[in-house]
Amino acid sequence: MKYEIKITLPVYKIVYSFLFATIIVLVRPIQSTTEIIVTLETYMALLSGIFLADTYYQEFTGGRIACYYRYGIRKKIASVMKRNVIAISYLLVLTTLTYWGFILWYHPIHISAASELRLYGNAITASLASIIFMSSFGFTLTNLAQNMGAGISGTLILWMIMTSSVIKYLPKCFQLFLFNSAVTKDGTLIPYYPSRGLYAAVGIVLFGINVFLIQRQPKQKKKGWKKHGN
Repeated sequence: MKYEIKITLPVYKIVYSFLFATIIVLVRPIQSTTEIIVTLETYMALLSGIFLADTYYQEFTGGRIACYYRYGIRKKIASVMKRNVIAISYLLVLTTLTYWGFILWYHPIHISAASELRLYGNAITASLASIIFMSSFGFTLTNLAQNMGAGISGTLILWMIMTSSVIKYLPKCFQLFLFNSAVTKDGTLIPYYPSRGLYAAVGIVLFGINVFLIQRQPKQKKKGWKKHGN
């Protein structure tokens, strides 16, 4: 487990993820606690897609793929599963810290009829569903193309579509970051959980698909800067 933690959470990933969360808190001011969920969920979803894109691809960049490919499939699945669980758990902790970062930095007023604990629970639950989907999407694209650039760019494009006005033309269950139209008079934002549940389920399926992707023989190494897909 120590090895998987070391692979999943290298210092540079911890540093850039904390910087990302800090910048989001600083550049997205809020006035009430009901506003936190909008920024928190969308941007943590983007971070998760990038953060997990290289979970398995590190074997390529680290020059270990030829050896790793010869491992038994059960050992590889267990290894990759541990890495994903560790990464998602870390992102969930970071999401919690970011939520309280908004609270401590802006001291927002509480105008919602819902309790602060309920607002916090909604924010973390909705964020977890989005993290599962976006992280599995980036992870799958990388493994499918055996190219980390494909995973990161694909995640960014999907996130831009999901946060644009175009997504409003789709059925409600396909709008990942949708909130219930029937909100309370004080403007409390309530996540539309059917869409979160659907995307979380799709994310779990995508993680399952990677069981087959990591069994493929690695592509032949390329020379120079191309061999890492950069």
